[in-house]
Amino acid sequence: MPPFMSHPTTVTLGLYACLICPPSLADTQARRDDAVLELGATDVIATGLGSVTEHSGSYTTGSMSAATRLNLSIKETPQSVSVISRQQLDDFQLNSLSEAMAHVTGVTVQRNDSERPGYYSRGYAINNFQIDGMLNTFSGLKSDSDTIIYDRIEVVRGATGLTTGAGDPSGTIAMVRKRPTHALAVKSGVSGGSFDNYYSYLDVGGPLGWDGRLRGRTVLAYRDNKSFMDKYATQREVAYGVLEADLTPSTVLAVGYDYQNKHVQGSSWGTVPFWNADGSKANLPRSTNLSAPWSSWPLKDQTVFATLDQYLGNDWVMKVAYTHRQSDSDGKVYYGGNGFPEADRSGMKAWYSHFGGSEQMDALDFNLAGPFQLLGRSHDFMIGYGESRRRDSEPYRLGLPVPDGYENIADWKYMGTTPTFYDLETGLDSSRSSIRQKAGYIATRLNPTDRLHIVIGSRYGSWQTQQREWDYGDALEVADQSTTKQVQNDQWTPYAGVLFDLTDQFTAYVSYTDIFNPQTVRDVNKQYLEPIVGKVYEVGLKGSLFAERLNLSTAVFRSKQDNVAEQDDSVPPNGNEVFYKSGGKGVVVEGFEAEVAGEVMTGWQMSLGYSYTHAATAEKKRKNTEQPLNLVRLSSTYALTPALTVGASLDWQSDNFRLANRPVGRDGDRIITAKDEIGQKAFSVVGLMARYQIDEHLSASVNVKNLFDEHYYNNVGFYNGVYHGEPRTMMVSLDWRL
Repeated sequence: MPPFMSHPTTVTLGLYACLICPPSLADTQARRDDAVLELGATDVIATGLGSVTEHSGSYTTGSMSAATRLNLSIKETPQSVSVISRQQLDDFQLNSLSEAMAHVTGVTVQRNDSERPGYYSRGYAINNFQIDGMLNTFSGLKSDSDTIIYDRIEVVRGATGLTTGAGDPSGTIAMVRKRPTHALAVKSGVSGGSFDNYYSYLDVGGPLGWDGRLRGRTVLAYRDNKSFMDKYATQREVAYGVLEADLTPSTVLAVGYDYQNKHVQGSSWGTVPFWNADGSKANLPRSTNLSAPWSSWPLKDQTVFATLDQYLGNDWVMKVAYTHRQSDSDGKVYYGGNGFPEADRSGMKAWYSHFGGSEQMDALDFNLAGPFQLLGRSHDFMIGYGESRRRDSEPYRLGLPVPDGYENIADWKYMGTTPTFYDLETGLDSSRSSIRQKAGYIATRLNPTDRLHIVIGSRYGSWQTQQREWDYGDALEVADQSTTKQVQNDQWTPYAGVLFDLTDQFTAYVSYTDIFNPQTVRDVNKQYLEPIVGKVYEVGLKGSLFAERLNLSTAVFRSKQDNVAEQDDSVPPNGNEVFYKSGGKGVVVEGFEAEVAGEVMTGWQMSLGYSYTHAATAEKKRKNTEQPLNLVRLSSTYALTPALTVGASLDWQSDNFRLANRPVGRDGDRIITAKDEIGQKAFSVVGLMARYQIDEHLSASVNVKNLFDEHYYNNVGFYNGVYHGEPRTMMVSLDWRL
């Protein structure tokens, strides 16, 4: 192993008045104008941002395409969009996807256990993911990938059926990988911090030959860390490589490979009990981990991808892209997630299972885009076709006998002597499932006047999923076979947005899209839930200041949908499958969002967002109470001197709760329960950072997360328990660049 691998509208207008009135932004612009005049003969050209955020130093981007596939600026996009730039990822050590999502306006991160993070927006789980514009489907176990390979992460809140194949009411997370540089660039770093958290990386890119027409980039990283949870530790290996070649002056081919391998010890499978067997609060410490030390739930992701861009003249471009991804897992988990602790620390029972199998995904996309002239004006047009298919398989294993009472935990505090259970591979399949979708799509941005712009599009295609399961007899003959299937043909997902430029800096917009989202989750009877159907409306105001280096946005939204899945924790999980139930009909989600992102003044970068989200049933009862109504996300840095940069972050959320089963009595050995709330009050988590540029090549930085050691829950009420948030941590880093 290489050495570096060591270890309401009024509110909207009022907010804008605060944002653009003196003294801050107006004074900032005046200071910039004065600075230009004082330079005399020096030419200063204000330049906007491009789509690539690396080396821009900015907390925003100049263009993105996750919402409509059209390459538009944030102001030109008629939906709520947030971007986590490369600079923000680096400043605040947002090294995993979950850490990054916890800094995004309107997004919450909740964990069911150590290996299953969930991302939520506008009241519901985000299930749509893109990488470099390609749809990536994930099963229940997500990779929580290392962000070192990404240039930026775009998050679109609301339905994006035009780009993801199914309209999801929550949003889409779109990750954009780093690409080769035209000049030699080398960066390397090492970090060390709390709980033996060690990290190292090497990032090299530049020309390889053909007078710079062949370029490459390689990113290698390694993390070895323990945790505030007892017995829990992870190691992650990351490798990324991409080659980019100018085959002709108008043809660019890129091929690449992305590898992330996570090893885990002490994996949990559920939460920590909130109540004791007598109904009192358990108040178990944050370090509690009811898993056996050998419990492991690893995941290895490998992705091969290729893109071909053909420039056709007159700014028309044809793009073809292909992605193949394979995920493999093979681990055994033993976790005391069932029951209520007794006074002698008994009372808990374990769920245990062998998690293993593979998941493969192939996606192919072709599109053609460019400008066209109509009625004397220029407009944009895009048309394309895409297919994706995911296949999962889980092997059938013969379980060997375990000791009597193996699932009973005598003392949840001492589980080091729990023996490993064993099973035999049979070479047969326990289950196989597949998801396939294909669709054509079309979109255009029409510009009837200098101020009026219309974005319309549609996607038409099909979607189908199937799962087959087998049971075997003593001689491994097939004793039973079942198939669950769902087919949705002739899916039509329209999209429309109208934008009006109030001034050169500010644009008002309204957008609409359908929700039609087939679901891959099943109920306790192992039947697929009906597709989510509904409509989403959004009205907003966006601004772009300082040569588009500062983006502002506010929006009010409303969605109405039926059949949204809710996790059914009244029944235990079945292996890797968790069961769901329909959330009913007529669910209405309403809310408001506001965000400032980018350069507020010279040397001052900021990402500040507020969101309010309220979900209610047709009976006007609040839904999703485990999600907070209000969220504030703040990340900000300021260059005190050319060498010293300081910053702070704030994540605040209002109270949340969920109904769970609380012990209220006994019937012999059986515990009687009744519904009660598990919740928490509003809380805030504060972070600090500082970076000092020692010389032109070397910098040192320190990051403190949860500065005041706030004790909070990352999840409440799931299987009658809670998942603790991370305590205060510190990380010291050294980074070197050529």
